[in-house]
Formats: sequence, C-alpha cells, structure tokens
Amino acid sequence: MQNGKTGGLLVPLRTKPNSKSCHSVFMREHFIHLMDPNKPKGRTLFLLNVPPYVAEDSLNTVFSRAGSIQAVEFAVRTGKEETTKWYESTGETFSYARPFFIFKVAYIVFEKASSINKALALGSIDLFNTSGECIVKTGMELWHEEYDKNYLLEAYKAKVQIRKYMAGYDKRERAATEAAKSGESDADGWVTVGNEGRNAGFKQKASLIGRLEQKVPTENKSKELKNFYTFQIRESKMQNIMEIRKKFEEDKRKIELLKQSRRFKPF
Repeated sequence: MQNGKTGGLLVPLRTKPNSKSCHSVFMREHFIHLMDPNKPKGRTLFLLNVPPYVAEDSLNTVFSRAGSIQAVEFAVRTGKEETTKWYESTGETFSYARPFFIFKVAYIVFEKASSINKALALGSIDLFNTSGECIVKTGMELWHEEYDKNYLLEAYKAKVQIRKYMAGYDKRERAATEAAKSGESDADGWVTVGNEGRNAGFKQKASLIGRLEQKVPTENKSKELKNFYTFQIRESKMQNIMEIRKKFEEDKRKIELLKQSRRFKPF
C-alpha cells in the first residue's frame, strides 16, 4: 500500500516465500526540518515497526539489493537524539548491556540517492535467501539461543567464577584475622575482636561457664520473669482457678462435717 512520498509504504516482512501471515513495516524516505549529518537528506530510508529479531546484518542483506549501504542505525522511537541514546545504552560505555529486544525504528543510509527509489520499489522485506531459508532466527529457535546465551553457564565458567569468589572470600577472612590481631579499626570504625592480639576476647569453655554460674547468687536465679508471656499469664490464671475450686470443695466438706457433728439440745 502506497500513500505517496510523504506518506510512505506499508510493506510486508516475510521470513518465508510462502508466508501467509506477515508482519507489516512502514517505510519511506527520511526527511526532517532539522538537518542531521548522520542521516543525510535524499540518501536515508526510514523504517518503522521493525521487529526485535531484525538486526543490522539482516537489513544490510535485504536492502543491499537497492545499492551500497553506508550505515544502518536503530532507535527506540523517532527523534534526532534517539539514535544516540540507543548506542549510548548498548555501546562500549555499558559493556554488559545488549541491544534492546524491542520493536524499533531503523535508518538505512545509502551511498547514492538513486538507491532510495530502488529500495521503495522492493515492495516487501524478504528475510530469506534464494533457497527459501530464513536468514534470521525467530520463534523457539531464537528463544533457545537467547536462553543459552544469557542464562546457561558452562561448567568451566562456573568453576572459574567459584574459584574467583572463594579467592576473594579467603582474602577478606585473612584481612579480618590480621585486623583482629592488630586491633585496628576498619573503614567503618569497627574493631574485630578475636582470640589473639591486644583486643583478644575469652573463649567460652564449658569449665569457665560452669565457674561463672557458680558465682551467681541463688537469689538471682530465682528472679525470673513471671507472667511475661501470654501463655504464662494463661497458665497462671488456670492455676489460680484450680486452687480456688480446691479450697471451695474443702470448705464444703468442713461445713458438712460441722452440720453432722451438731446435736440438738433444747435444755
């Protein structure tokens, strides 16, 4: 579907020659009021709604049929500075980052202006070779590749990471031991207390704990918290009720014995 030069084209993106359900990409010549040296007027093709799995090499392969390509750039959205933001977020400055796996916009800069009309005349973006094989990975194949690349860790790499972590852990432990011997404070002002050095503590041996317990007065041992916890209060109340009932029964027996022991003496 063509809407003129300013309107652009809505072209199908096919991964197979006999594809019935195709993704649609909007395509037109790129032109803006503010000049951008990286996207020269008359030589730049603008693509909108580009799928996440379409990379720079894919677009190079497809549009090289229209002429020699100088550069292919991406952005999250349209705008003069958006391309710069894209590469700042996924470039060497942030080496851990990967290109955004999202729908995006693309700019294809040709070496010659005549290539623009040839590109617009393609009528479709065919991501397959002459044999009909798809040149990009999609669906489960792409998902498996992404999973293997980002989540699976090979055994030797895991061993390297574990050895590296344990080496760092041993180094920190040795530093803590030395700090305990010297009594020096760390960066936060804390002093590690160990069994050696001028700040050495004492070992809590069973014999030492026993001697300390013998020195504690007996009256201190009896001073325990009572009726502090909820279950203690509940048990105390039940115990009081039982004692009151027991006393009540004893008083009833005493009264009954007194009644039986009395005799009627009118004179």
